[in-house]
Amino acid sequence: MTNNQLRPAGDERGAILVHVALAILALIALSAFTIDMGAFWVARRQAQNAADAAALAGALSLAFDDPDDVPRAQAAAAETGKTNIVLGAAPSIIPATDVLLVPCPPGMAGPPDTCIRANVYRSTDHSNALPTFFAQIVGVNSQNVRATATAAVTIGNATDCLKPWAVADKWNENWEGGAPSVGPWTPTSVFDKYMKGSGNTMVPDPAVTTPDAYVPPTATDPGSGFTPFDALGNPTPMYGLQLTLKIGEAEDRISSGWFQALALPNADGSPSSGGNDYRDNIANCNPNVFSIGDTIPTEQGNMIGPTSQGVDDLVAKDPGAVWNTSTQSLQGSCAPGICADGLYHAQSPRTVPVVLFDIDSFFAGSPNGKTSVTVANIMGFFVESMVNGNKGSKNVVGRLVAIPGLTQGTTNVTETASFMRKVLLVR
Repeated sequence: MTNNQLRPAGDERGAILVHVALAILALIALSAFTIDMGAFWVARRQAQNAADAAALAGALSLAFDDPDDVPRAQAAAAETGKTNIVLGAAPSIIPATDVLLVPCPPGMAGPPDTCIRANVYRSTDHSNALPTFFAQIVGVNSQNVRATATAAVTIGNATDCLKPWAVADKWNENWEGGAPSVGPWTPTSVFDKYMKGSGNTMVPDPAVTTPDAYVPPTATDPGSGFTPFDALGNPTPMYGLQLTLKIGEAEDRISSGWFQALALPNADGSPSSGGNDYRDNIANCNPNVFSIGDTIPTEQGNMIGPTSQGVDDLVAKDPGAVWNTSTQSLQGSCAPGICADGLYHAQSPRTVPVVLFDIDSFFAGSPNGKTSVTVANIMGFFVESMVNGNKGSKNVVGRLVAIPGLTQGTTNVTETASFMRKVLLVR
């Protein structure tokens, strides 16, 4: 006899499958949120890194390559940004529309409104959107990432790697050919105020009734000194100007490029020991930081030989670098990259900071007369070569250019007189 038993109406066998199915859906949804959103935030951080790098590269191009070549800065920004991978692929940056000059934050020191903004995408819509993983189940197949950064070109008032040269700053011409004459300063002008006295000293010339005048730059006025940039931050004819630094020539009058050799302290703070340290400071980077307003002692010996040797060593680090007079920019440099000394250089090692000083202050006596100079400004100088001087000595020839700057203390010069440029992120 067969015993058929009826199952109770409330039998729950198989109900667990419903719970499992619901749990799987919940896990998929959670995975879509955690994994896809996690990937999005990783990509967002990487995109921000790319935007930061792009903005800084564009600002560096404006500061040091060619201050008024915006397309070049846009191209440099885009190229740099694309080297920063965003979740396995290069981001999208269109130079002409995604890299733009924008107003700087109010109150920033530096060239007016020299700020550059870079936008980086994946995709909206440069068609390289981020893929999704679990979110595709609910019909979301891609997601967009955008990042933006703004960098500014500002001015500095200090530098390291200073070369041991203090060059007479530019002056106003009031006397020429033995008579009063207001004319332009040139790289061959003579400072008509002092003449050679006894014992190779320089004393005021009583015959010069309207002497040439030097006015040092301040935070609000360029004075009579070099002005490599105009009020809008564009380079002037003085940017790229060729200047010859006169080494050890016994001149009856001071001429353009007249300079004093500096006794820079060593890295450990000890005083210079003379020619060997002086030559090394030309060829290599002195790590001490010097700023506008500092007082630096001068070398007292004959530094003609060490100057020539140090410059030869310096030029050998980047022998292919040349100045292009058409573009007013440096070409053929090993920088940015590894140079002949085996070290990485962001800028040609031949582009160096050099002190500009006040001639009147130098001859005024204690504490600056003849044994030290006070830094009136710091110029950038691309060292081209050594040439023979008029009286058999060797002179240094180079170009006036912008250089990277630091900030130390509070003494500054106005933007038009500043060769030192700083680049920083502001947004």
